[in-house]
Amino acid sequence: MERSAADLLIVAGGDDAMWPSLRCADDLAARRRAAGRPVRVLTRTDAGHRPRFPGEGPAPVSEQFLYGGSPAADAALGAASRPYVLDVLRGPGSI
Repeated sequence: MERSAADLLIVAGGDDAMWPSLRCADDLAARRRAAGRPVRVLTRTDAGHRPRFPGEGPAPVSEQFLYGGSPAADAALGAASRPYVLDVLRGPGSI
């Protein structure tokens, strides 16, 4: 985490019912910044474990896992993060 030269984007939902996404995202970002490496963190307090990108339907209901969030909040986080995800996938100098 601290040594990687890769661009890092962290997307986290605050209503994640599987694990403490926001706390973990903040911890990872702090480690990254302390090492002098760039990081972008995108969060939404009412989104769950599975942000959904534009064009994706709501996450299917699981009988095994609780994801938290709501279809609207998960879609909003996915829509907000999509441009940044595409930038990271395109690589340096893509903006």
